[in-house]
Amino acid sequence: MKKLLVMILALAMVCTSFVACGGKSSYEDLMIVDLGLEKEYFGIAFRAGSDMTRKVEDITLQLIEDGTLGELSTKYEVGAVGKGEYTPKADAFTDSGDWAYIQGKGKLVVGITDYKPMDYRDEDGNWIGFDADYARAVAAKLGVEVEFKEIDWELKLASLEAKEIDCIWNGMTITEAIEAKADCTAPYMYNTQVAVIKKANAEKYKALADFKGVSIAAEGGSAGEKVIKDNADLAGGLKTVTGQTDALLEVLAGASEVAIVDLTLAKALIG
Repeated sequence: MKKLLVMILALAMVCTSFVACGGKSSYEDLMIVDLGLEKEYFGIAFRAGSDMTRKVEDITLQLIEDGTLGELSTKYEVGAVGKGEYTPKADAFTDSGDWAYIQGKGKLVVGITDYKPMDYRDEDGNWIGFDADYARAVAAKLGVEVEFKEIDWELKLASLEAKEIDCIWNGMTITEAIEAKADCTAPYMYNTQVAVIKKANAEKYKALADFKGVSIAAEGGSAGEKVIKDNADLAGGLKTVTGQTDALLEVLAGASEVAIVDLTLAKALIG
């Protein structure tokens, strides 16, 4: 009963930050805190040894050279790489059968989460965003359709290996753990992790060290979760949630003092 009351209270607090409790959150009470962390790089993950990796890299290079990615970068206000910054790295002569499998079914199943500005739904329920539009542009050159499939981010590699999806394409930070089990394209975008707090706490929280002993929300399996776990002073305060927007709602509701999320997401929602 106590847990139920806490959940009801948290929901009520969240609703005050929404238009008519169910509309779009303004996030106007939140602010971004730069943690001074190193840049991360986004890539697309395919099954280990996949011949799709180089195909998509070569098409990406074409999309950079013809200005398509630059236009998407401007549209969604993200930092995509430009001409001279992208070099395909996968083996061009691999024949894993992955392309034949995708070509045979006529579609590329892309594993995503709701992550603005990379993948999110418009008012009609269609997936849009930098990665969604980028994936469509690549699929058009491949001559196949795109199917976007929401996945549990913590189980992304298992979903890929089980062929529930054909790739992970969702602002995915390239890490050693991912490269150990999948093929990653060359980076197409940079990112970093930032903290999001309430504006009312601006003087209280200014650096990573200030978050010791407080509840810190982060998406399970995310780069933000890794930042917290890698810091012994913060690990005890980790509160794992399903998505990065859920981490922001934790802060809005007062259930957590801070959220650690991607800069790209924070800028898109908070500004």
